[in-house]
Amino acid sequence: MAADEFPNLMEAQVQQQPYDVYRELRNRCPVYGMPSSGFHIVVSDQHAREVLRQPDLFLSGVNPMALADGGSVDQDIIDIYQNEGWLPLSSCSTTDLPRHRKVRGFLETLFTAKRVRHATPMIDRVAAELFDSFDARTDIAFVHEFAHPFPMVVIANLLGVPATDIAQFKIWSDAIVEPFSMMASRERRIECARLVVDMQHYFAAMIEERRKKPRDDFISEALAYRDAAGEPFDMQELMTLITIDLLASGNETTTAAIGSGMKLLLEDSAGMEALAQNPALVPVAIEEMLRLESPVQGMFRECAHAATIGGVDFSKGDLLNIRFGSANRDEARYDNAERLNLQRKKPGSHLAFGIGRHVCVGAALARQEMISAFSQLFQRYQSFELTAETPLPTYLPSFFGRNLDEIRLTLTARQ
Repeated sequence: MAADEFPNLMEAQVQQQPYDVYRELRNRCPVYGMPSSGFHIVVSDQHAREVLRQPDLFLSGVNPMALADGGSVDQDIIDIYQNEGWLPLSSCSTTDLPRHRKVRGFLETLFTAKRVRHATPMIDRVAAELFDSFDARTDIAFVHEFAHPFPMVVIANLLGVPATDIAQFKIWSDAIVEPFSMMASRERRIECARLVVDMQHYFAAMIEERRKKPRDDFISEALAYRDAAGEPFDMQELMTLITIDLLASGNETTTAAIGSGMKLLLEDSAGMEALAQNPALVPVAIEEMLRLESPVQGMFRECAHAATIGGVDFSKGDLLNIRFGSANRDEARYDNAERLNLQRKKPGSHLAFGIGRHVCVGAALARQEMISAFSQLFQRYQSFELTAETPLPTYLPSFFGRNLDEIRLTLTARQ
């Protein structure tokens, strides 16, 4: 198969099941120039780690929205933000030094192991309340009724915002994330910008409240934070932190991981039975879920100067996309790489959260949310299966993420 004959990963149909394409690329073209895209994708574990370990050579400050618009964000979208709200800055994961140091320095204070342990009873309570809300119903829309609201309520509690606004937060969070999929139409991206501005004004009012009366929450901590030079966050930085780094990043990928993890178990009866018999294996299972169905399928890097990866020469300004979804299934690193293995040694050594300077700052929280979710599922239910005569689960079109549209379950409670 010639390089230009590989299925196009920018097509929604290919994104439904990209793993056969990834496997073929790992075998034939591990650093692959996607035709007409203007960038290469890195699909092997070895080369992905090589790029991630050199953050000063392979820079993170790449805006997928700009790429989707041909190199720069649509001026109409910029005008909406500048005239009606605040133009978002890049997120922590897509920011380079020196700004990265300030943003990550703050975010790391929020997600220490100690603070996640302190939040665990609240996380368990949120999961329990959602499961309790199913009452005696046996058929549920798992993504809509659990995987979406669960991490959203958790991060809302940590931010200190009303749980009654959760439905609106989901609409706003989608509006932040969808343009990064590189699959949204121009009209939808403009609609998303207006929704995000609405979100910004909601939080602007909340920020003013916290300035007057600080609370024990993330927003108050953001207002109080000072970097090494004694500088606070300005309003544009606060808006980016709260709306992108905390609210959107704090729930979308966890929603994706929980939904895809459930689908993975439904397709692996042996794994499902093993967990039902021994729920203590849940922490290993979630690492395998993250590895096999990486919620972030790929992220961009830009060459700071000339470099060579996998025998391919790059010049300053050239773009690469690290395909975590492929690297995490690389046969050269993992035995039975495409199978869930609850006995896998070092199960957390995957790249789902990245490595190095840009490793996911909220990884400990995401892991705890998944442990709480699946532990309670196996404690409460004897079995769960796809509801008969309902549509098979499908993934939302995205070059970036791996989000299920819906997965309908039939639950059998433990006696």
